[in-house]
Amino acid sequence: MLTVDEFEAAWAELLDKYKLHNNTFLIQIFEVRHKWAKPYFSGKFCAKQTSTQRSESANHLLKGYIPPACPMNLFVKQYSKLQFDREDEEGFQEKRTRLGGIVLRYNYPLEEHASQVYTWTMYEMFGQALYRSGRYDVEEVERGISYKVRHVEAEKREKWCRKMHVVRVHDGGARYSCECGLFEHMGMLCCHAIKQVLIHLGVRKIPSSHVLKRWAVDARDNLPLHLLHYQKDQGPPRLSSYRHTALHLTALEFVQLGDSNVDAFDRAMDILIAGKAELTVLVVIKDGKSLVDQTQIGDSANPTQDMGAGSSHPDDMCSQMFISTECGLNIASGEAGSSLSLSTLLPPNRKKQKGRPTTARNKPGYEVKDARSRCMVCREKGHKSTTCPRRGDLPKKPRKIPTCGNCGVAGHKKTSCFNPVLPFVKRPHDGPVE
Repeated sequence: MLTVDEFEAAWAELLDKYKLHNNTFLIQIFEVRHKWAKPYFSGKFCAKQTSTQRSESANHLLKGYIPPACPMNLFVKQYSKLQFDREDEEGFQEKRTRLGGIVLRYNYPLEEHASQVYTWTMYEMFGQALYRSGRYDVEEVERGISYKVRHVEAEKREKWCRKMHVVRVHDGGARYSCECGLFEHMGMLCCHAIKQVLIHLGVRKIPSSHVLKRWAVDARDNLPLHLLHYQKDQGPPRLSSYRHTALHLTALEFVQLGDSNVDAFDRAMDILIAGKAELTVLVVIKDGKSLVDQTQIGDSANPTQDMGAGSSHPDDMCSQMFISTECGLNIASGEAGSSLSLSTLLPPNRKKQKGRPTTARNKPGYEVKDARSRCMVCREKGHKSTTCPRRGDLPKKPRKIPTCGNCGVAGHKKTSCFNPVLPFVKRPHDGPVE
């Protein structure tokens, strides 16, 4: 990444080379260079993505899916398709990182550690920085604090390029900083710091302070509060099914221990009565994520799938009773409602198609095309634009008078024609006789 002095020196060389000192446009943009030139953003983290205030990158992405002046229903449909494609691309990249395999080019311990913590794309960028670091030499200024990284072929580089960068060590090697400011701007170590860390100090692993969560393989494992139950390290204790199952299993063990003898029974009852009194105060505020609450929500959204009304599918009834038994819910006794249905926990019934089973996936609604044609005039189904009753710009085509196929005279058909065709006799609709 260029520094401020490199940028200004390269700008001056550009003006001298093409004699643009009096160019009004270049003078104006140079005066506001701190708003658009990347060297002036070295201390601000942008993830290597800088754009204008209008976010042209997002606009360019949307323009590929959404046409101009489209109606709201089409916008929602195309935006859903955009989300699906982005998730599909992210899934492909995750699969590529997980199953693609990493090939070590230099067999350094630092490179091996980078292949374990970074995604595929970021590992390739790290490999490029590692390759560029081979053109630098390290000079120690102050042991364990400051080092100079000098290019081995400084005389072959441009005049405005810096030949030397200073890399500083902080907190005893826990953090490194370079004058180029690439890590502060992008979150990836520059080639100068890699050279100093890898060759001179012999560090085998990238410091944890230089491995950003967004570039790591577990980047998705960092979710907001409303999605925290999907996180790997914090998800299971917050899941409704996990909480219910854990309480159910612990309660079964408690019942088994309390049923051992009379003294254990009396003590178990005292504990349950005291615990029930304490929990009564705590359950006043509910988070709505318990298994009972989720099931009641499913019952209100699907009233036709209530088990109390009688199910016509015995297999569904058995499956629901099996799930209720495993989860510890007593549907027949009327706990948590008059009739507690767990049908929402089951997958939807898939209609069996005729013929050979297909291996195609179930397409979402926005991918299913409407095979029925519509009229181009009134946009209704059942007819075409040529026969549309609302089309009045063209006169109606007169009906063709039917004629006989043998003699060509109107009024009768070929099957009832009394004028047989003789050989080599010219008929009205035939061509010239040879």
